[in-house]
Amino acid sequence: HPGSRETTTSCDRAASAMWLAAVLIFLSALVCGALAHTADTSCANRGHDHVMLQTQASSARTLVEIRADDSHEEHAFVSEEASALVEQQQSSSFVSLFWCPPQLHPGSAHAVPLTGDSFVPVLTSFPPGATAVTSAIITIHGASREGEGYFGGMVAKVRQQKKESSTLVVAPVAPDKPCSAASWSRGPGADGVSDDAQAPVWRSLRRWMYGGGPDGGGQHVGLSSFDVLDSVITWIQLKYPNLQRIVVTGHSAGAQHLLRWAILSPEGANGVTRYHGHHLPLTVIISSPSSFTYLSEERPAGICRPDQDYGPRWSCNHFFTPGRWGSCNSHWDKYSAG
Repeated sequence: HPGSRETTTSCDRAASAMWLAAVLIFLSALVCGALAHTADTSCANRGHDHVMLQTQASSARTLVEIRADDSHEEHAFVSEEASALVEQQQSSSFVSLFWCPPQLHPGSAHAVPLTGDSFVPVLTSFPPGATAVTSAIITIHGASREGEGYFGGMVAKVRQQKKESSTLVVAPVAPDKPCSAASWSRGPGADGVSDDAQAPVWRSLRRWMYGGGPDGGGQHVGLSSFDVLDSVITWIQLKYPNLQRIVVTGHSAGAQHLLRWAILSPEGANGVTRYHGHHLPLTVIISSPSSFTYLSEERPAGICRPDQDYGPRWSCNHFFTPGRWGSCNSHWDKYSAG
C-alpha cells in the first residue's frame, strides 16, 4: 500500500511471513480434505476453489487468498502495515495491489490513449519506438490487479529464456481506483496523453472480466473492458515498427477476461491482428480460469474430470446438455457461461 509501504526489507521478517503462509496453506488443505470427506466430493473436482500464495519480499508482505468463486469469499492475511488496506476493502472481494503511481516499475509506465480524455495504464519492458522488438507478450493480471507483479514475473521468464533482447513485455492494468496520466507515467504530456486524462475504473471484478463498462460514465460511456485490450494491441503495433508477432496471455481472473475477449473481439480473426492491413500473427494463451464461456449447449461430462493428469495428448469426447436433465439452474447457458 503506497501510504504504508516500507522502504527496507527484513530477511527474518520475510522468512517468518513465508513460514506463516506455509502453515496457512497446510491448514487450508486439511479443511478442504475434511470438507471432501463430509460432502463426498473432491476439492480438486470442485474446480472453482483455489488457494493462492503470493509473497512480495520487497515489502515482506505475504498474502494468502482462499477464494470460493461462487460466493467470492476470501480471507487475507497480511502484514501489520497493510491491515489498514484490508479494512478499506470492505466493498471488494480481494485485496487490491494496484498502485498509482507504480511502486515497483515506475520507469516502465506508459499511458495508452483511449477515446476521449482517458488512457490505459500499461507497463512495457522497452520504451516506445524500440526497433529491436520483434515479438510481444501481453500479460493480463488476476483479481488482485497486480499488474506490476505480473510484469516483473514475465520479464524474468523472458530473461530466463534469453529472449530479452527482442521480446517486449506489456502489462495493462484495470484500475479499481482513480488514476491520472500525470500520476501514472510521471511526466507532463507523457505518451501524448494530457496530464488530466483519467484511467477507466472497474471496482467490480466481474464487470471487468466479462467485458462490461467501467464505473461512472461521462467520457467512458460505451467503453468495454474488451475495447481496452483492443487499444493496447493497436498501440504496440503503432509504437514498435519491427514487431512481427503478438502473444496475449492471462491467468486466473485475467484468463476469464481473456477467454471472453478472444470470443467477442474482432482481433485475432483468422489468427491475426486487424491493424490497418498490417496483420500480425496473434496467439492467445489462457491459464487456469475458474469459469468458461461455452459456444454451444453441450458441456463436458463428469468423466472428463478424472482428477488426475493424463498428459497433454489426452482429450474427452463425452458431452451432454445440462438443461435437458434438469441438473442446472436457468442461467447455465446465459452469458457469461454460454
